[in-house]
Amino acid sequence: MTASVPLFEIFFFVALSSLFSFGGGNGQIPVVQAQWVESGLLSPGGFSMALAFSHLTPGPKAGFIAGVGYYLAGVPGAIIAVAGLALPTCLGAAGVSYAAARLQRLVRLVTPSSGFVLAALIAAAAWGTAKPMRLGIAEVSAVIVIAALVAWRNASPVLLVLGAVLVGGLWSGVQLLIG
Repeated sequence: MTASVPLFEIFFFVALSSLFSFGGGNGQIPVVQAQWVESGLLSPGGFSMALAFSHLTPGPKAGFIAGVGYYLAGVPGAIIAVAGLALPTCLGAAGVSYAAARLQRLVRLVTPSSGFVLAALIAAAAWGTAKPMRLGIAEVSAVIVIAALVAWRNASPVLLVLGAVLVGGLWSGVQLLIG
């Protein structure tokens, strides 16, 4: 241990840093370094050791926070640091779960119409892609029939792509023979 830091400081700093840092445990590295290593409360060797152990052990990389807590205030510091790391995540997950449960009725109301909206968006994107190709009535009819078959039979995308390559190759061969 380098220095004894009050447990409430460890808890609140780790909790705040876990709320406002991105990138998992790696996002907290510079924040912890600036708070405790640069101020001299944690030795660079202790910080490096905590970081090294977290990368050698399985689990999330934010585990180095337990080592930092240990070097700052012993075993209670490690426990408090892990609590500060876990509490915001648990509260956030509980809040999202609660909100999702409250919005479930709304989601059920919107779900049927969302299928039509998605189909329209996909059709608009497909038409925007196909329009410059100047498709004839036969090609447009084939696309409509295939789309209906896909919707009816729920065909595999891999089979659709392979079928499209086969049909496209045959169609190009017929066009070469005719023209």
